[in-house]
Amino acid sequence: MCPLNLVIVGSGIGGVAAAWDAVRFIPDVKVKLIGDEDIYVRHKIRYVAHGLDISLDTSHLESNGVEIIRDRAVKIDRNKRSLQTERSGEIPYDYLILATGAEPSKPKAPGAEFTRGFRRKEDVEYLAREKPQEVAIIGASYVALHAAQTCKDLGLLPYVIVRSRLIRKSLEPELSEELERRLKERGVEFVHGKLQKIEEDGPIVDERKVRADLTISAIGVKPNSELAKDAGLELWWDNVKVDQQGRTSDPRIFAIGDVSNCYDPITKRIDYFGLGTIATIMAYNSINAIKGSKGALRTPRYQKDVFFKDVYVKSIGFTSPEAEKAGFTPKRKEIRGEEEIAYLVYDEPTGRVIGYSALSKGDTGYKDLLVLKAVLRGMKVSEVLEAIQS
Repeated sequence: MCPLNLVIVGSGIGGVAAAWDAVRFIPDVKVKLIGDEDIYVRHKIRYVAHGLDISLDTSHLESNGVEIIRDRAVKIDRNKRSLQTERSGEIPYDYLILATGAEPSKPKAPGAEFTRGFRRKEDVEYLAREKPQEVAIIGASYVALHAAQTCKDLGLLPYVIVRSRLIRKSLEPELSEELERRLKERGVEFVHGKLQKIEEDGPIVDERKVRADLTISAIGVKPNSELAKDAGLELWWDNVKVDQQGRTSDPRIFAIGDVSNCYDPITKRIDYFGLGTIATIMAYNSINAIKGSKGALRTPRYQKDVFFKDVYVKSIGFTSPEAEKAGFTPKRKEIRGEEEIAYLVYDEPTGRVIGYSALSKGDTGYKDLLVLKAVLRGMKVSEVLEAIQS
């Protein structure tokens, strides 16, 4: 039996997960993992400021026959089923998985060329090396807050520029306000207003000049979908369009992670999450599809993070404003404890729990998993409250 040639483009969490799942679940598979940067845990880049090595150990992949190639893919020939790379030339495939990720978006305001991103290890190394004393951070996302904490860890002063509120799609409005208060106590400055333009010495927000030695853009990402687009694959906005197993418009090509869309199990509609947890699940689904399985794992939007060691942020599914936009009639149940403020969001007509967000001073992983399962199973708010409080 001839080996199945699987080529994976992208060595982030999705690509690495796909390579590992392939050698575990597909007999006689030959895997080539191609990436143009070191393999490391991207969501831990802020720890580089402390001198920690965030490289990912790939010995388990290589000992199972995965060939890791440091190279850049430049073209897909779908007729020949081959991938063209800069240095390694033409690489044939039976199946191709695109896990090419995304790059930081630039602001639409004039002067966007004066910004840099906060997505690669090199971005943290730059901060540590150059030590810009004042840093403006455009955006109110998790990434923006990671950048702010990294600046504080390096002894720099961060100004986070917020047009609406912190982590708007993940937190209830009251939690956004509380999170900002807690981060202010730890030395993060916030500037509220509309970005007008960016100059070399900082941005202008409304009528205020924010003086900064460096301006970081943390307003979102743009998928690296050029390979797919040039190959004529169907897109959904800028993302590679895939089915629930990650299959593109070409059944021999899959796309996973930040470069592709996903499906929200609550609404059953196409969506985009851009999370590492989703990338690993999509990797699993694509490998199972290549193996011949018709099933697909599902997960709602789920994110957990911690800032300054004792500010834990958790979100699952919808906030009440986002649920309303999605067509639900949302109601909330507030849960307060000595160390936690949380909100359960449910759909009023059905009583079904569709979201959860919380701030706490410690980890409450057991509760997060309970709510995650409840959202997936369509449990009623009364059932979830009873389970949480028992």
